[in-house]
Amino acid sequence: MDVLVKAVWSGATASWHELPRAMAAGAVTLVAAVPLSAALLSGAPRWLAAAALLPVLLALTGVATFAAQVARGDGPSLVALRRVDPVLALVLSVAGLALLTPWGVLPAAAVLIVGPYALAYGAVRGRRGLAALRGGVILAAYRPAWALTLTGLTVIAAFAAAASAGVLALVVAPLLLSIAAGQTAALLGEIDALQNARAW
Repeated sequence: MDVLVKAVWSGATASWHELPRAMAAGAVTLVAAVPLSAALLSGAPRWLAAAALLPVLLALTGVATFAAQVARGDGPSLVALRRVDPVLALVLSVAGLALLTPWGVLPAAAVLIVGPYALAYGAVRGRRGLAALRGGVILAAYRPAWALTLTGLTVIAAFAAAASAGVLALVVAPLLLSIAAGQTAALLGEIDALQNARAW
C-alpha cells in the first residue's frame, strides 16, 4: 500500500510543479469536451452525445503523453499534446456508444477502470492502439486495488470539478493522468523485476 500512496503522491506533486503547462493541457481537454457538453445540455439524442466522446478521448491520448513526461520529470513539452492515438481513442469511445444499450453500463465501467491505465501505458511505453489497451487491461488485472483507487480518484475529481463550477476542470485530466503514469511506471517496474527474476 505504501508503494501505491507513493505513486499517487509522486504523480500529484509532479503535476503541481508543472501547473502552468498542466493547465494548458487541461484547457485542450476542455475545448475538446465542448461538443459533448453542448450535446448533453441541449438534450441532443443519446447517440450524438455518445459520439461526442471521441474528441475528448482523442485529446486525452495527447494529454497522457504530456502527463507521462510530467511523471518522469522530463521537462514536459506541450508539443506532446499533438501525439494523439486515434485508434485507442476510437476503441475507448465505443463504450460511449454502448451506453445506448441496456447493458451499456458494463463496458462504460470497464473503460472507467481500464481507460486511464491504457492511456498511461501507451504514453509510458510508447504503445499505440490495441497494444496500449491490452497493456491497460493487464495492469488493471495485475493490481485491481490500484485500478479501483485510480477510478475512485477519477470520480472524486469529477465531482470536485463540477462543484468548483469548472475551475478545477483545468487541472483534473493532467493531474489524474500524471498519477496514472506514476502508477504505471511503478507497476511496470514490478512486472519487469518479476520477469527478470524468473529468467534467472
